[in-house]
This record gives sequence, structure tokens and C-alpha cells, in this order.
Amino acid sequence: TRRLVKLPSFTSFPAAMESKGAVSERTPLLGGASIVSVAAPDLINRAAESSPPGISLRESVERGKASGLVNDGYKEEEEPVCCGQEQLAYSILARLPAIHTYAFLAFFLYFGHTWLLIQRPDIAVAIIGLILVYAITRFWIMWFSAFYGLSLLRKNDNRDPNHWQSQPRPLGAPDFYSVWHAVMIPSYKEPIGKLRQTIDTIAEQSIAKQIVLCMAMEERDPNAVLVAEALQAEYAGRLGGFCYAIHPVTPGEVPGKSSNENWAARCVSKYMVEKLRIPERSIILTTCDADTFFHPNYFAYVTHAFLCDGDDRYHRVYQAVTNWMPNVLQVPAICGTRYTVMSIARVAEMASPATNPFPIAIYSLSLPLAKQAKFWDPTVIPEDWHMYFRCSMSDQGKVQVTRLMILVGTEAVEGKNYLDTVKECYDQSVRWQWGATDVGYLLVQSVNRWDVPLHKRLSMLLCAYDHHLLTVALVVSIIASPILYGKIPVMLDLDMWTGAEMIVALQVILSWLWLFHVSLHFMFLCYTDHRVRNELLRGRSHFNVTEGFWANGPPRWLSLIMFPFADIFLFIVPTVHAHTKMFISSN
Repeated sequence: TRRLVKLPSFTSFPAAMESKGAVSERTPLLGGASIVSVAAPDLINRAAESSPPGISLRESVERGKASGLVNDGYKEEEEPVCCGQEQLAYSILARLPAIHTYAFLAFFLYFGHTWLLIQRPDIAVAIIGLILVYAITRFWIMWFSAFYGLSLLRKNDNRDPNHWQSQPRPLGAPDFYSVWHAVMIPSYKEPIGKLRQTIDTIAEQSIAKQIVLCMAMEERDPNAVLVAEALQAEYAGRLGGFCYAIHPVTPGEVPGKSSNENWAARCVSKYMVEKLRIPERSIILTTCDADTFFHPNYFAYVTHAFLCDGDDRYHRVYQAVTNWMPNVLQVPAICGTRYTVMSIARVAEMASPATNPFPIAIYSLSLPLAKQAKFWDPTVIPEDWHMYFRCSMSDQGKVQVTRLMILVGTEAVEGKNYLDTVKECYDQSVRWQWGATDVGYLLVQSVNRWDVPLHKRLSMLLCAYDHHLLTVALVVSIIASPILYGKIPVMLDLDMWTGAEMIVALQVILSWLWLFHVSLHFMFLCYTDHRVRNELLRGRSHFNVTEGFWANGPPRWLSLIMFPFADIFLFIVPTVHAHTKMFISSN
């Protein structure tokens, strides 16, 4: 017996739309309901004749496609920890990054300089030696991994559009075309032109008809419905489905990407499972930014990896190589250099066998895993690492990242002018470093989640500590050591056979080591930057990376040589700034 489902009648927007010059048409649906399809005004909608028509909800049910407003989501609630006092614990531990940073700097810059230098110079030399060994080891691991990663990226970049569909998979794996993708694009007052660029790269996917796109709009955006309906009319016919969710910010939520995509994911996944009858174990959720440019084979690659992971596919997060270089030549040199260094470092991290990369910005995971983690946390600012930690803690530590060696682009921030762009880049760095609050989250969860193996809890804590706290301290130490501890005499064994020895100042050794590695870093940076832009990004949709005065040769090298200043002013200083704000904040 086929059960008729009475679908909702969306009649709340026609009057407003018609007042703006739009045209509405009522379409009968199953069970006697109806839908009013509204054509967007000319000021937003592109020429109608250039795009396939949108899809009605009735056609969506019959063809397995989603379209229209979806505002009924899963209602999974958080499980309380710390006797219900977890928010208080998080608030207290949010002060930990600032305490660590200032304590380390005070010890190294003041106490060590005034006491160790006079009383125990041998201990000072030992500490500096350990820091140098660790930093130099990381330097060479990073660059060997970057070169290896480039070869993997180039191999996958040239794949045929049907390559992943035709690859062999384990016996008993589900059919390739049984997997559906729900993609959430969080948007708040984003220019519709920028959203079109992002959706273009989704509509160009080799498996676009297996993708349901959900525009995650904010209720506080007065043009949210207008923009969503315009994009729906334009792109619905090119995808497996198109819908949008309107997120109302409720008390206790933090307005931003995490709370927005949390609501959109709950709504679109419930609609796909309960209304379109798609098995939830066949749905993959993907979150991205409003300025994300996907590789044409991204979703086919995710599908193939998902099917090859067997039963572990429901314990995996799928992460491609994030690249911040689509408009790197259009921003100030110091900003472009910072984004270039970040992009190449991400290649190295994803290719290195010595690292356990966590998801950043653009990633995919199965619907069962997202439901088990209670979806995204609406009370935080940083969402990518935080979501990974939520999944790991809810899944008894079984979650791992499946690396997809393929580039996915997201733009560098731009302001109104040169100085405003630098300011926007700095502010973005401060927001990213707000992710240090995850250290407190991991501490609380590690104490309460005894079902997660100890080694898994410790590895996540150490990785978060290394990224958010230790790296900043190391960079400051390496820069300051020649100045603060340079006068310490060091005995060098110049000839291990004859026993010849020489006393030199520590400043000489540190200066030569610093100069050697900075020079190598600059040469490797120029080489990898050229290969990435000319071999991997040339010709990609919405990537402008090979044209202009600053694109190649000495002009480009002159901009890249600013990397020490970019690291200091767009990484070190914003990190200390973020830690300070977290310490004095009452929220």
C-alpha cells in the first residue's frame, strides 16, 4: 500500500515576492496540497532562457529530488557532562591558552634571560637545543611531504571525469549510484554572484545528479528567501535537488557557520530520509564556505573512498586539500604570501605519514556519524576541528580522516581597499585562533568519555596543543634566542679525529642555522608555489593565479620573500590577540 504524504503548502512568500515584481504560479501536489513557485525578480535572477527550469516538490518526490524550503530538522539533544556544568568548565578552560602563552613567554623572555643566562647557561643551551631539533625536524618533514603531496595531487588532478565511477571496489560494496550527497552552503548576506560561482563548481561535478544542494540561510538576513529562491530557479534543474533552510538564531547559539550548518544539516537530512525515502546510510553530508570552488571530481572521489572504506565508512571524515589561492594575486602581497604558505603547508600535512590531519573548512562525513555526534555545535565559533572532536568522542574514538589528495579552493578574504584587506586578513586569523577553545573542550570530554581509548584522547589533545599553543611558542623562541641567549659561549668539536675544539658564541650558531633554513624555505616556497599555480590551478574555474605582473618571476619572488613578516603579523600576533580576548571574555 502506498501511503500518501501531505506535503506542505508554501504560501508565506508570494505576496512579498509579487510586490517586488515577481510572478507566482500554483502547482497541485500530492494529497491535495499545493505549492506556489515564485520567479525571482530580474535584478537577481539571470536570464531565464539560459538555465533549465526549477523542479517542483511533486517532481522532487517522483524523481528523488529535493526542492523548496526545508525547515523541519532532527531534534537530537546534547547529553550533559560534568553534572550539567560543562559550559562553566569550558568557560574556565577557555582561559588556558592565554595562561600557557603568557607563562611560556614570561619564562623564555624574562625569567630565562635573567636567571638561566647567569646561573645555569648549560640548561638554557639544552632547552634551546631541544627547540631547534624539534623545529628543524618539522621543517624537513614538512618539505619532503610537500614535494610528495604535489606528485599525488598532480596524479589525481588529471583524472578522467568518469575515473572514480569505473574504479574497482571491494566485493559487496553498495552501488556507486546509490550514494547521495547533501551539500550545505552557509550564507549570510553573501553576494549572489559569489554564491553562483560556488554553485557552478557543484553543478559541474561529474555526478551532479546525485547531489542535493541546501542553501543554509540566516533568518536575520532580510534577502535570504529572495536569494535562495533565485538560485533555486536557476540551478535546480542541474542538480539532483535544490532546497534551502532558514536558520533562526535561538538563545544560547552563537551566530555563525557552525550554528547555521547545524540547522541546515538537520533539515535537509530529515527531508531526504523521511520524504524522499533515501536510506540515511547512503547519504553523505558536505559542508563548505560560500566561496568554495570544488574540483570537478570531488564528489565522485568522495563516493569512491566512501564505498572502499567498507563498514569503516561510518567512522570516517573525508578531507580534501584546502587551498586558499583562487584570488591570491588580487590581495596585498603580505596577505597573499600568508595564504600561499598556508596552502603549501596543508599539502604537506595531508601527504605526511607522520601527521594526523584534522578537517578544515570543507569536508564530508556520513549522515549516521553526524547524527551520532548530534550534528554541529551551535554554541561555538570554530566548527571544523570541533566537529571532528565531537564525532570522535561520540564514536568511542573510532573516527579517522580519509585523505583525498585533490585540491578544493576557498578564497582569501578581501576588503574595500589595501588596508581594509590586511585588516580583514588579520581578523580572520584571530577568528581561526579562537579554535584554541577546543583544548578546553577536549580536556572536559577526555575526563568524561572513558569509553574512548586513552591513546586516542591523548593524541587529539597533543595535536590540538601543538597547533594552537606550542607552535606559537616555538616560533617566538627561535626568533628571540639569538638576541636573548646569543652571548653564551659554546664549545664546538670541529674535528672528531684530532679533537680540535673551538669556542664560539651561541648567537653565531643560531644565526647561521636561521639563515640557512630561511633561505631553503624561501627557495622551496618559490618552487612549490610555481608548480601549484601552473600545474594544478591553471584553468580551474574562478582561479586567477597565473596572470598579471605579480604572477611569475622576480615580482612573485619579491612578494614571497615577505613570508617571515606574514607569519609574525598574520599568525603570531593574531594568536596572542585571540588568546588574550579569550582570557578577558565573559562569554
